[in-house]
Order: sequence, then C-alpha cells, then structure tokens
Amino acid sequence: MIPIISCPLPGGGQALIKTQDIGGATSGKNPKECDVYVLGWAANGITVDLSLDDFAEIWVSALFDEGSDEIEIVFTPDELH
Repeated sequence: MIPIISCPLPGGGQALIKTQDIGGATSGKNPKECDVYVLGWAANGITVDLSLDDFAEIWVSALFDEGSDEIEIVFTPDELH
C-alpha cells in the first residue's frame, strides 16, 4: 500500500501527501490550521485547513494502515472543514 492522505487547503483545494514523507507538523496562528513539513516538495511547510490535533489523528491512522497491499487515499471528513 502507498499510504496517502488528502488534506484541505485554506484557500480551497486539496493536497495529497505520502504519509512516509511527512517530517512533522506545527500549529500556527490560526488554531484551525497547521503547517505540515513534507520531505522533498514542502520542506518549508504547507498550510493545511486542519487543526494540529485533527491532522495528527489522520496521519497516525494512515501510518497504522501501512501493512496493507492496497492503494488507499484517506480523505478528511467534511465536518472537519
């Protein structure tokens, strides 16, 4: 399985991120957003429209699913927007 998560962006749209490439995340000025640091293409951080807690829950859930042979994209529920 290639674990990929989909995160909403503050201005609209989505970012698809391989979970194994995420180096970390930090909270920002807006508590409903966080900055995600992705090895290779967003080393300076990309702001996503999820609180740090919501992002962490999605990220950890995707990491625990890495043992499968399927390709799966974990989309964030609409109620988190």
